[in-house]
Amino acid sequence: MLTATRIGTDIGGYAGVAHHYRLSEPLDGHDLVVVFAVDMPGTQHDETVIVGAREDGSAHLMNRLPGSLVGWADHGKALRLAGYEEVIER
Repeated sequence: MLTATRIGTDIGGYAGVAHHYRLSEPLDGHDLVVVFAVDMPGTQHDETVIVGAREDGSAHLMNRLPGSLVGWADHGKALRLAGYEEVIER
């Protein structure tokens, strides 16, 4: 099972709630990603975006990686679509 382990929670600089993850296997060449979810209540314009990231949580580019989706604001769902299970260490 491929995993995405959360290493940063609610990081700033993104349009929506953003979490930083370390992947067990690279996604399109990225070992680190940020997933951010934009929830627009009362509309059907929610989206969740996965982008390649650096150690500090900043994005390499804002190009959407596989798993990004429109219609849902859900980090776990986007990661599952990309083939990863979200791991939140306590």
